[in-house]
Amino acid sequence: QTIYNQLQNDMEMESSLKSISVADSSGQVNDVGEVPYEQIVPAETSSSDAELIEEVGKMEDNFPRMASNEVQHKTFLMDGSGDTAMDEATSQQQGPESHFTTEELPNTEALEAEEENMEDKFLRMVSNEVQYKKLLNQSPYALTDIEWKVLIQRFMDNLEDSTQKNNGKFKGQSKLARQIKPKEERKTVVVLGTGWASHAFVKLASTYDLRIVVVSPVNHFVFTPMLASAAVGTVEYRSMTEPIRVTNPYIDNFVEGRAIGVDVENKKVQIQLTPLSTVTGAFKGVASTAPDRLEPEPVLTQIVYGEDGTIQRDKTQGAGGVIELNYDYLLCAVGTASRSSIVPGAKEHCINLKTSQDSKRLRTAIGEALEFASRPDVQEYYYPGEESKIMAREERRRRVRIAVVGGGPTGVELCGELCDFFRQICGAPDGAYQHLRDDVSVVLVHGGSELLPAMDVGLRQRALEALEAQGVEVRLNTRLKEVGQDYIVIGEKGSDDVETIPLAVKVWAAGNAPVPFVKELLSQLPAHAAGSGGRVNVDQWLRCPTHTKDSFGSILVLGDVACFESQSKYATSPEPLPQTAQVAGQQGAFVARMLNRGYDMEQSPPKLLKLSDSDGFSLLRVWLVARGLEEAPGFDFLSLGLLAYVGQEEALNQVMLGDVPIFNYSGKIAFALWRSVYLAKQASSRNQALIAFDWLRTET
Repeated sequence: QTIYNQLQNDMEMESSLKSISVADSSGQVNDVGEVPYEQIVPAETSSSDAELIEEVGKMEDNFPRMASNEVQHKTFLMDGSGDTAMDEATSQQQGPESHFTTEELPNTEALEAEEENMEDKFLRMVSNEVQYKKLLNQSPYALTDIEWKVLIQRFMDNLEDSTQKNNGKFKGQSKLARQIKPKEERKTVVVLGTGWASHAFVKLASTYDLRIVVVSPVNHFVFTPMLASAAVGTVEYRSMTEPIRVTNPYIDNFVEGRAIGVDVENKKVQIQLTPLSTVTGAFKGVASTAPDRLEPEPVLTQIVYGEDGTIQRDKTQGAGGVIELNYDYLLCAVGTASRSSIVPGAKEHCINLKTSQDSKRLRTAIGEALEFASRPDVQEYYYPGEESKIMAREERRRRVRIAVVGGGPTGVELCGELCDFFRQICGAPDGAYQHLRDDVSVVLVHGGSELLPAMDVGLRQRALEALEAQGVEVRLNTRLKEVGQDYIVIGEKGSDDVETIPLAVKVWAAGNAPVPFVKELLSQLPAHAAGSGGRVNVDQWLRCPTHTKDSFGSILVLGDVACFESQSKYATSPEPLPQTAQVAGQQGAFVARMLNRGYDMEQSPPKLLKLSDSDGFSLLRVWLVARGLEEAPGFDFLSLGLLAYVGQEEALNQVMLGDVPIFNYSGKIAFALWRSVYLAKQASSRNQALIAFDWLRTET
């Protein structure tokens, strides 16, 4: 009765008179006073909108009847005999007709049909109401003016990119570019790293306007979301990598090394060269007793460009294997390192999953674990006693137990891939390790209360259910305390109790930490340059603060290193953008466009430089002026959603457009979309063909 009264009161309030304001054709807002709800129609509403409003009104009229039927039906079900009357208050409210006697019992099937019909109408009413609000732009998920602006701007940027360099034909030259500059007059851009931000920059940067030098310990780009697949052999390593020289063959140079220091005021960066491995006899005059490493000569080498643009080397005495590069712009996109050092033993015994080499190490470790568990010393038949058999079984299971630390996308996808791998290689009838089918296991340790915290609540729950259904032991709200050679120690949050789990392979996918060069860079910058988590604060053009005006605008920080606040309209407080490939890739393309367009990065905001008589006519400048981009727009991140694979050909899709959710989906169809997106995002058509072939090979 209480529910009924509340529902009826709510409906009476909805039917009451409401005061609204309507804008007339001139744009003035007029107070139309008190009018019935049924007469409220927005100005210039179409006939379809009016019908929709009328349908909403009809549904609201049906709702009290549905509520009454619901109350009567529940009363009938609660009274098995059907001859006990409702309480006195209900009787006074609804009259004698509300008493159910044995002779007056309604047809149950008819009552359920009526209830189902009312429920369908109510759901339609809710759906109509949602659509009506969207028409009036009252939905919280409607695109705002800012998001529409970003979408249009991104479309125009992509149109501009389509006119940019085609490496094979135009040698890095934009069709819209200004008059080609002599090589010695071009700005020198030193790019640190070959990750997502660097790859996006190098791919779009015009090498006829810029002299680009890339520095990285590895000479290739890795499609990191597929590292988990490569670790179990679903795809091969070369299928998801692209040499940086292939990305843009017309960059000035690539230096295999690591940045170790920077002189911000003099615009110089120090590079520690990577020692090169040698093959015996590969060099003329090298004897069979040659050392395993060919060390660089012990000098400090400064790269100097001659008048003709060729590279000259000015050798001065200094530390061995270090060179110094001059730059006009320094792009710091060095990424992050693993944060495994916060747990005792994790750095020594855990395998990270950030590079292709990490993926190879993990693949080797899994193969060795399977062979280690197949040795005779852990087989039951090797021991006569029952107790010895049990000990052998436990040791065999320890050797093929794998722990994954971290419940983010990397950890979840790795667990899904491991389950697929073990199901295939240990399953009948073709499994090579069928004898280990009941022994292999995966443990996922996560410090949070839910997996995939960046995803929608429903998808988080589905990820947990999918992994547990495949036998993954998921430990939520659990901290990793210690890592040993053949064990891990874990403990629940808020508890002093710990548990030791014996196992063989440990994988760290939990957190990131800044690389040493970022700490060195921050030491050369003002104090307010230090951001959260050891990152570098940047403005909306991704420039970090410096001590002097002359050096300002010369260092741009991208990707995981940049601390750039999110513009999400649902953010409760300013938070840095997530450290994802999607963010880094968009930032790399953004910086490439800024430098291609020739903005003066020392100004705030950056502005187009004034043309001199020698610059000649520029279609690009005309294009930018027509778009109103004499001043560089700030960076806007446009989220397209999140994808994750959970095993058994099931994936999770959270498709978004900025802050607007499009749809959430899980299952086989989501798996097809997951593969389609990953295939489309490959660095080249060669990689797409190789990935498709790898998937076909592993399915057969």
